[in-house]
Amino acid sequence: MRRNRRIGLADRFGGIGAVIVAVMLALACTASRGRAAAQQAGPGQTARMRVDGLGWLGDRQMHQTLLLLSGQAPGPTVDANAMEDAAMIVFSRLEETGYLEPVIEVEARLADGTTARHSLGPKLDQPLPRPLVSADVILHVHSGRRFVLSDVTFEGLTAVGEKDARVFFRGENALFSIGAERAYSPARLQRSASNLTEELHRRGYAGAQVDAGDVRIDAATGDVRVRVVVTEGPLWRVTGFKFAPGNEGAVPTGLEAGRLGRPWSLLWRQDMEVAIRRWYYERGHPDVKVTLTPQAADAVGGVRTVTVVAAIVPGPAVTLAGVRFAGNERTRESILRPLVPAKAGDPLNPLEMENGQVRISHLGVFNAVDLRYEPADGPEREAVYQLAEGKRRDLSLLFGYGSYEQLRGGFEERDYNLFGRAHQGTLELVQSMKGTSGEYDYNVPELFGSSVDGTAKVFGLQRQERSFLREEDGANVSATWPLPKLGIEATTGYTYKLLRSADSSLATSAIDLVKTNAASLNLGLTRDRRDNPLVPKRGYKLSLQLEEASRWLGGQVDYQRLQFAASYHRPLGSSLWFHAGFTHSVVTTLGSLDDSELPVNERFYPGGDTTIRGYPEGEAAPRAASGQFLGAKTMTLLNLELEEAVTPKWSVVVFSDSLGMAARMAHYPFDERLYAVGLGVRYQTLIGPVRLEYGRNLNPRPLDPSGTVSFSIGFPF
Repeated sequence: MRRNRRIGLADRFGGIGAVIVAVMLALACTASRGRAAAQQAGPGQTARMRVDGLGWLGDRQMHQTLLLLSGQAPGPTVDANAMEDAAMIVFSRLEETGYLEPVIEVEARLADGTTARHSLGPKLDQPLPRPLVSADVILHVHSGRRFVLSDVTFEGLTAVGEKDARVFFRGENALFSIGAERAYSPARLQRSASNLTEELHRRGYAGAQVDAGDVRIDAATGDVRVRVVVTEGPLWRVTGFKFAPGNEGAVPTGLEAGRLGRPWSLLWRQDMEVAIRRWYYERGHPDVKVTLTPQAADAVGGVRTVTVVAAIVPGPAVTLAGVRFAGNERTRESILRPLVPAKAGDPLNPLEMENGQVRISHLGVFNAVDLRYEPADGPEREAVYQLAEGKRRDLSLLFGYGSYEQLRGGFEERDYNLFGRAHQGTLELVQSMKGTSGEYDYNVPELFGSSVDGTAKVFGLQRQERSFLREEDGANVSATWPLPKLGIEATTGYTYKLLRSADSSLATSAIDLVKTNAASLNLGLTRDRRDNPLVPKRGYKLSLQLEEASRWLGGQVDYQRLQFAASYHRPLGSSLWFHAGFTHSVVTTLGSLDDSELPVNERFYPGGDTTIRGYPEGEAAPRAASGQFLGAKTMTLLNLELEEAVTPKWSVVVFSDSLGMAARMAHYPFDERLYAVGLGVRYQTLIGPVRLEYGRNLNPRPLDPSGTVSFSIGFPF
C-alpha cells in the first residue's frame, strides 16, 4: 500500500490545522480584494479594452492574450489602429477554432460621453472610421457557426491506416469527438496535411505527397468534408553506407551496423550524423561538418535501395584552454568545478562540456545555464558557463480532496541554494480531516561531485486510521543512485522512528505494543518505462522496497518488510487501453521469538481507491471472529482495468480488484480472498486523472459494505 503523506485533523494538532486554514483563507481574501480593486479602477489613467461574448473564462483569456501580444503597457487612450489590431487577433483565434464567419461589434466610449458602435468582419472590408479615440473599448464577439470536419476520406494511402491518418485531421480517436478537436480552418487543414506528409517521410516514403485540396463546405450546417489524395511513391530503404573519396584523415568504422535495412528518413539521417560527430568530438574536432547524401537506385517492386554517402570536413584539432564560470554570485565555484571534470590541455569535446551543462542545471538553483567558447574559433578555446541564479525561496499552498481524508490543505516552503552550496530545504505542513503531517527535507544534489543525490529528513505524522490512531515521528538519511546501464534508480538509507498507536479497536489491541522505536536500513529499486508517469498509456514500472529493522541498528524491535509492485499499460486501439497492477507485500519478524512486538503501524490495512476499490480505506483488512479488524502480515493485490476515451479529456473505466491476505505468516501467501468489480469516469488534468469510481464487492464478509463510491486524484497504480 502507498504511504499517505498528506494527512489531517487530529485533536493533538487541532491548533496547527486552524492556523493553516486561517492563513489560506487570508491569502484568498487578499487576492480577491486585489482583483476587485483592479476591476473597479477608473479609466482615467489607462485605457481599458475588454472582450465580451466568449464566455466568462474565454473573455478573460482573450483579454490576457491581447495584453500579452500588444507588447506594451496600455496608454490613456486607444485609437482605431489599436482596435483593429485587437480585432484581428480575436478573429485569428476564432478561425483557429473553426469560427470562419464571426462579427465583432466595437463599442467605444468617446470623450464627450457618447458611445460609438461599429461592426468589423474577418477581412476588415469596412474599417473603422478615422479619427476614433477612446479610453474604454469593448469588443462584442458574435462567433457565428462553427465549421467542423465531419468526414475525411483518403485515396492512395496504404502505408498508414486510415484510422491513424484521420487523427492528424480530427484529433485523437474517441467514442465522441468534440467540436474543438474537429474544428476546420484552411490553416489547420494545411498543417494536418503537412503532418501526414512528415509521417510518411518518417516511414521511408521520401517522395510522398499529400493533397487535401478537395474540400466541400456546407454553409448551412457547418459540416466540412475533405478528400485527401496521397501519392506515396516507392519505399526508400538503406542498403549501403560509405565515405566520400577525399575525406581528410582517419574515419570511423562500423557505424552502419544495425542501421542498414532501415527506411531512409530524417531520423536515420540525424542518428547517423550524431554517431559520426560523436566520433570526431571525442578526438577534439568540435567544428566537424557532416553531409549525408542518399544515392537511390531505380524502384524495383516498390522499393528504392539507397546507398548513403558521407562527406566529412573534420576541421582543426582544438585543445581546451580551461573552464570558467560566470554569474555565480551566491554559488560557490567549489560546488560547480567537480561537475565539469575536463581540464586544460584536454582535447575539446563538446559533448563532455554539454554534459557538464546538464549536471549544473540538475542542481536546481539556476534559471539558465548557457555555454560558450572564448574565442569562438582557434586551436585553443576556453569553455565559459554563463549562469543565471534563480530565486532563493518559494512558497506554495497545497489543496486536495480524497474520499477518506476528505478536504486537506497546507503549504510547502522551498529554500534554494542554501549556504551557496546548491543545497535545498523543503518544509511541508499538511492538515486534513483525518490527521496532520509535517516534514522537512534537506537535499544535497550531486553529492561529492558524483551523480548521487543525498537527503536528510525529519518527519511527524498523526493520522486517524479506521481502527487506531497512528502516530509516527522520526528521521531519515538516504542517497539516490542512478544506474543508467540497468535503467534503474536505487535508494539506500537509514531510518529511526518512534511508532505509537492509540485508541485502538483492533482485535489484538490487548496485546499490541502501543509505543516502540524502530531503526532500519532501507533499499529501494525502481525501473520506470512508462510513457507518462501521471497518465500512463504505454510501458511498465517495477519497484522493490526493502526495510530491515533491528535492535542492532538502535531500535527496540526486529522486523523485515518487503513490498514489490509492478504496473503495465498497453493500448488496444486508438482510444482503448489496458492497465494492470500487481502488488505483493509481506512483513516478517525474523530475529524475534514471535510477532507480538511487531508494531501495529507496520502491518497492512488494504482498502481504498489505490487497492481494492469496493472497500473504504482500511476496511478490507482481515477480520477476527468478533468482526474486529486485524493487521495483515502478507498481502497480494491484482488490479485490472480497461479504459475507453469518450472525449480527449473524459474516459470511462471498468475494473476488477482481487486481494489475497493473511494475518499470520503461517498462512502465507494468503488464506482470505476478496474480489470487487466496478465502473468509473476520469477527467484528465495536468496533475493526473480526477477519478470518480464505484466498486462492487463480489464476496463481502458479514460486516463489509456491498460497495463503495470513491473520489480521488491520480492514477490508482
